[in-house]
Amino acid sequence: MSAPNPFVKERLIAHRGASAHAPENTLAAMREAKRRGAEWVEIDVKLTRDQRPVIIHDDTVDRTTNGRGFVAGLTFEEIRKLDAGSWFAPEFADERIPAFTELLETVLEEDLSLQVELKPTAGDDWETAEIACIELKRLWPEERGRLFITSFSRVALARAAELLPDVPRAFAVVVPPRDPVALLGAVNCQILHCTSDLLDAEALARLDASGIEFATATIDDPAEARRLIDAGVQTILSNVADLRP
Repeated sequence: MSAPNPFVKERLIAHRGASAHAPENTLAAMREAKRRGAEWVEIDVKLTRDQRPVIIHDDTVDRTTNGRGFVAGLTFEEIRKLDAGSWFAPEFADERIPAFTELLETVLEEDLSLQVELKPTAGDDWETAEIACIELKRLWPEERGRLFITSFSRVALARAAELLPDVPRAFAVVVPPRDPVALLGAVNCQILHCTSDLLDAEALARLDASGIEFATATIDDPAEARRLIDAGVQTILSNVADLRP
């Protein structure tokens, strides 16, 4: 009894773009996702020290660039000087951490649908949502749709609901809730996203029976993706942009 009319009607969202094929959360990863046939991409938004929204997952730049330090402790100009591609492969040496503005422009140019994950550094939840949503209001055509916002942060989601009330929201969790309908009501969201770690058969059955729209991350094996979809998951987030569950 999964959601009869889910907002995301595709089976797959390319996680941080085509991140198995290009450095995650870069413009190259978005273009590669499109090239490989993905309809949806997911990205992460964080704020720099000078309150500029950029596309990166981790609290620090250490893993995915040649720099070190907290994103929230570096200015936009400092972050833009970093190499965000060489760690993945030499041919991506010129990639940079994208500004949110140029990411949105690229997604629109490539005619992709977009999941925006608000990924605040602990303490700037409100500001991350506010600044990202202002950019979305400015650049994303209201009539286009094909956009939703997600976060693990209730504070960020609450601010997103105030600024973009007509854009669907997904609450991200690690532990599958005992009462998913009540949880979504409490956080004023329409979709639930669960990491796959604790998504056992009992949890899958409970979520499926609830009738909510739910997705899981991150699944790169086609057989596992098919098993989860057969169990009621509507959407799989995958690093493999051309995964066909």
